[in-house]
Amino acid sequence: MNEIAVTAMGADRPGIVAALTKGLLGMGGNLADVRAALLRGSFAIVLLVHVPDDVDAAAVEAALRPEAERLGLGLWAGPAAPASDAGTGARCVVSVYGIDHPGIVHDITSELAARGANIRDLSSRSVGTPPIYTLAIEVDLPAGVTVAEMRGMLAETAARNRVELAVTEADDDLL
Repeated sequence: MNEIAVTAMGADRPGIVAALTKGLLGMGGNLADVRAALLRGSFAIVLLVHVPDDVDAAAVEAALRPEAERLGLGLWAGPAAPASDAGTGARCVVSVYGIDHPGIVHDITSELAARGANIRDLSSRSVGTPPIYTLAIEVDLPAGVTVAEMRGMLAETAARNRVELAVTEADDDLL
């Protein structure tokens, strides 16, 4: 089996996932992992697909291109990167909440990167008036760093950004 990564993005409309998965199914593809999100009116999806050995990324992209163009999607397919070994330590969730302003994501993620933490998943949203910003990041900690230590490492960055911060152990039972 070959592992191929596929990304598609465009204006949201019904049928995007159905069209892409139909094309993959037609070539013997099986979804191993998927992330999709609606960002206001734009839909983005990333798929990790197992395909038969004789199917490469160019074949996957060629098979999906007609439907992607019909739906107005940008499309990319390429060999999947090997699994990362960056997550040798504990896993945690970093939650941030506060009045929205530029730089929150940059500052928090820069601090995580400087500490050797690897981001697995990130989701954010700004809602209400005044806009309240929420940020959730699932993180693999470097070996030897505890959840409590990471909380301490991020405290100054949170204070500087005037946001509330929580760092908790990740729940492996969640999807």
